[in-house]
Amino acid sequence: MSAPIKVPKGLYGVAVTETRIAKSDADGSLIYRGYPIADLAAHATFEEAAWLIIKGTLPTRGELDEFISSIGSRMEVSAKVYAVMRDLGRDSHPIDVLRTGISALGSVDSEPTVALQQASIEAKMSVLAANCHRVPRGSGPRGPKPAARFGANLLQMLTDREASEYEEWVFERVLMMYLEHDLNASSFTVRVVASTRADPYAAAAAGLAALKGPLHGGANEAAMDMLLEVRGPDNASAYVMSALKDGKKVMGFGHRVYKKLDPRAQLCKGYLRELLKKQGTDDSLYRLCDALENEMWERKKLPANLDFYAAPLMYSLGIEIPLYTPVFAASRVFGWMAHYDEQVAEDRLIRPDATYVGPTGLKYSPPGSG
Repeated sequence: MSAPIKVPKGLYGVAVTETRIAKSDADGSLIYRGYPIADLAAHATFEEAAWLIIKGTLPTRGELDEFISSIGSRMEVSAKVYAVMRDLGRDSHPIDVLRTGISALGSVDSEPTVALQQASIEAKMSVLAANCHRVPRGSGPRGPKPAARFGANLLQMLTDREASEYEEWVFERVLMMYLEHDLNASSFTVRVVASTRADPYAAAAAGLAALKGPLHGGANEAAMDMLLEVRGPDNASAYVMSALKDGKKVMGFGHRVYKKLDPRAQLCKGYLRELLKKQGTDDSLYRLCDALENEMWERKKLPANLDFYAAPLMYSLGIEIPLYTPVFAASRVFGWMAHYDEQVAEDRLIRPDATYVGPTGLKYSPPGSG
């Protein structure tokens, strides 16, 4: 066996596979199957973008109608799954409840093929995401509305109110931004699990486990908590100065790939400004975000990332903060399943090596002998 190849920790800058799904670049670009994210956000629906990620091409009218119908017909969740979620109790974190719900789904689903299992997960993840905060606290689950579109359905289940047409459109853009982002931590985790030939339920549960951390999916919740702590644009400079002095991470800034701008963040920034205007709401939240963004660029040359602007968008739409990461998952699951398929087709177990740096030559001594 040849000596292992040493690579940077975290695999930074290391291409470990080939993909046709999506690509982000340091120049501030992001493509889904060849289409720029800004073009899709301006013209496509969420379902069109999801189909594109899964299938590789934009759908025909017939394919799109069938896809929408397929999602809607598979959204009903078994009472057995809700019972498992309810037993976790009110102190459980929503993403933990969601992960447990997906694991339970794998035990009660009767779908016979991988493709149908994936379709079930994609449809039900949104319903489980909307209920992962309610059900463990003793409330009854909210179900989807018949014939409603994916984004409108999820937003209604999350907020239990009628949203405006623009609010639904903006929420669809947020979902579209979270849909896929090449080999991020959770998608790589899904591929590792898929490489073992485990089923899609196991892969999705593993993706959710990776998504919980504040350096990945949980960053949107932390970003909103920070914005509420800072409170107003006049406090931005002092907050950043104090945080940097104390070595505290300013949430929502910096990215492993994007060094100057995150295209998703800039799109969401525009949506936030327009949303607050259409809602007739004071624009202080937008001005706070803009002030923090300017401070962080001036002081650290770190751009705002998607989580920094997706968080205030979801907040302005009336979504509870603990549900931000589950919303991420409800969208990203379509990307996860695309990665699952790509990895299974590659049919190669992901099993890297590690350089051992611990002690050697130690001799066992029974307890108390020395």
